[in-house]
Order: sequence, then structure tokens, then C-alpha cells
Amino acid sequence: MDQHKPNWSIAKDGSLSLQHHPLLPSVVLPAEWAAMMRIDELAGGISITGWSGHPRQPLDVRATGNALFCIAILLEGQAAMALDGGPLLELAAGMAVIQTADRPVTGRFSAPGGTAIRLVDIRFTPQALTALGGRPLSSLQRDLLRDCSVPEAAALMGGFHAPPVLRRIATEIVQCDFGGDLRPLYLRAKALEMLAQLLQHLRSGSRGEVGTRQQRQLEQARRLLEQRYAEAWSIDRLAQTVGLNPKKLQAGFRAMAGRTVHAHLRELRLRAAAAMLAEGMGVADTALAVGFSNLSHFSKSFRQMHGVTPSQWQQHPPTSTIDLA
Repeated sequence: MDQHKPNWSIAKDGSLSLQHHPLLPSVVLPAEWAAMMRIDELAGGISITGWSGHPRQPLDVRATGNALFCIAILLEGQAAMALDGGPLLELAAGMAVIQTADRPVTGRFSAPGGTAIRLVDIRFTPQALTALGGRPLSSLQRDLLRDCSVPEAAALMGGFHAPPVLRRIATEIVQCDFGGDLRPLYLRAKALEMLAQLLQHLRSGSRGEVGTRQQRQLEQARRLLEQRYAEAWSIDRLAQTVGLNPKKLQAGFRAMAGRTVHAHLRELRLRAAAAMLAEGMGVADTALAVGFSNLSHFSKSFRQMHGVTPSQWQQHPPTSTIDLA
């Protein structure tokens, strides 16, 4: 583990304040969003922050960060960000963000409430990037799909559609279940793999492949599941709706989302169910509302994902603890 530790404090209302860290931004986060965050500080000037949850309240924070190189992958949800003096960068699921700065820079980050979000943020100090042989930061600018940089502040920020390999690595980071000394070892390997694959992707100029018809069809399939998760989606029905061969849909969706169509749909339903139960909806009504016709199957699936039964969740919605590993 790196010797630098977050100078963080938790207020009585559960909000989290992070200050004066070489990689993490100085920011104050509301309790609900702080509870969804896990920070792993790794050797060699690298940190990984993961966000995963279904917040009720929207987020809109102002943050100041030091000189760094950052690659973030939004696996699920929506968000927007902007550097002071720069245009707004709007993000949808499946997009990546590159941010670099030669000196401290301030900006804003926002995300809506009432919807699931999964985000992986990997940061390198400039010294770490140089030691790893990364490209000069300025050379990345020409590869951005949407450039929201602020040149006068020596700050670069832009977004692009993340290729399947980057989404796969980000998903593996979110799903990491290693503990003890194995966790930082595994995550550092994933951070280095992410950097190598990113630089290879930019160098090869493969950005244009994202606009293919099949990629658009896969993204349409994911949007359909996210917007209409309660419907009875079979592979054949979804493939026919978006105009793809069922085998290509299954293989492409796994590469794009890092999991199968059914696994993605199941998680969407169970996250929506958790929000409905917390708001007081009955268990049976919730099961039907999110697309489960079998109450026993719903209860078993809910417990597998959330660790408690739907009734227990409804009576005592758990408050997550902040994990700053």
C-alpha cells in the first residue's frame, strides 16, 4: 500500500470530506454518495476509486485536484463534469473520460438521483505515469471524441466511447472479491492493464470502430433493458428488436457490459426493487413491478445480491459503511 492516506473526516450527518491528498480531489460528499464509494490506494502513485449503488438524491459537487493522469469508465448511469472555464462533458453508460493536469485544477461533477450508477476512477501521479512509460499527456488530446479541455489551465479533459476491453477491466475491478494483501496486488495489475490498453487503443486509432452498426445495436439493447427492465426480455426478442443475430447479441453484450444479457437485466431489476422496497412498496407488488413472476425466485435472487431478504430490506434499509481500504 502507498504511504499516502486520505485526510478524510466523516461529519455527524454522514457526509465525507476529503482534503489535501496527492491524487484524490478535495471534495465534500453527501452521506448517501460517500457510502457507495470505495478507495484503494496502491503502491507507486496509483489510486482506484469505485462507485456502485442506487442513490436517491442527485449529486452536484465542486472539487479541486492536483496534477494527475486519470482514466474513468462509467459502466452504468449518467453523469456530467466540467473544468472551471471549460465546456460541459456529458457522459452516458459505456463512456470513458481522460483527465490530465500539470497543476491543481477545479471543476464540478454531477449525477442524477433515482438511478443506478457504477463508475471506476483510476488515477496516476505524473511521476507514476512517466515511470510506467506513458505517452506525454499533451499527445492524448488529438484522440478525444469530445474535447472539454482548458489549455490555459494546462488541463486536458475529454470523453470517448470506451472499447469493450476497457469496460471489461473496469467491470473486473468493480467485481474484485480478493481480500487482504491480494486485493492491492490484483487492483494494481488491473490499473496497469487499463493504462496499457488505453494507450494501445489511442495509438491504434480504433476509436472509429465504435460507430459501427453492430455497436449501435448493442448500445440500443442495453438502453432497452435499462428503460424497460420489467418486460419479459428473452435473447431472441431482444435480438429481433435491435436487429441482431442472437449469438452476436450475446457475445457482443458480454464484451460491452462485462456480463451476460440476463445477468445485466437481473441486476437492473434487483437494484430497482431495492429502491421500491425502501420507499415502502410491498414485497409481492415490488416483485411484479420489476418483472419477477415468481415470488420465491425474487426473494432468493434479492438475497443473493443484497445479503438480506426483501422483507428485511423493507423493514430496515441498510446504510452502507464507507470503505477506504
